[in-house]
Amino acid sequence: MGVSAPLLSAAGVIASVVAIMVDGRRAVAIAVVFLAAGLAPTAAAFGGAPGVAVLAGSAVASVLLAWIGWLSGRVLPWLSGLDPMIPAFAPPDRLFGPRSTRAFGAAVAILVASWVSFNVPVGQITVEQGLLFPIAYAWVCGAVRLVTARTVEDLAVGVAMVGIATATAWLLRNGNDALPGAAFACVVAPLAAFLAGWLNGRSSRRTQTRVEVEA
Repeated sequence: MGVSAPLLSAAGVIASVVAIMVDGRRAVAIAVVFLAAGLAPTAAAFGGAPGVAVLAGSAVASVLLAWIGWLSGRVLPWLSGLDPMIPAFAPPDRLFGPRSTRAFGAAVAILVASWVSFNVPVGQITVEQGLLFPIAYAWVCGAVRLVTARTVEDLAVGVAMVGIATATAWLLRNGNDALPGAAFACVVAPLAAFLAGWLNGRSSRRTQTRVEVEA
């Protein structure tokens, strides 16, 4: 195979850490782009150029749909909506903020992903190789982001991360024959980006209207 497992792991881990920690109204698109780039070497090793194309296509579609969703939300101001940046699922912690919780989860995910990579064989991957680690780490980090979610944006990022990681794992399991399944798994990332962009567009339009009225 000629691919260094440590290099694959390093790329996946760095991308996953960025994805689990990123915040803001462009968090979903940023997380998808970084995670797709970080897992692309793994996808290339087992799915070739088509595997990389699946992840790249998901990243490009996420960026475009996030912008389209935001623009759509801006031009339909009569629909009131939820601001995806406002905590809705859990009150803010007084001692530990959301990023501190996610950072702790990212650290614990290393142990979980290590166990998975050396105990769960997947298709072409044997447990001795440990090449499943970057995918397992990305998937666990996505699950952590979902479990610790306080906002709709957090949920969207978590769903996108799980989708990208699942798609890459599907490529490792079946190689080129898995492209349709991998592409299907990647669809959730652009959809999550569109939803977040839509809600951001609606909330920003509503905020602008309120400022104009107060002025």
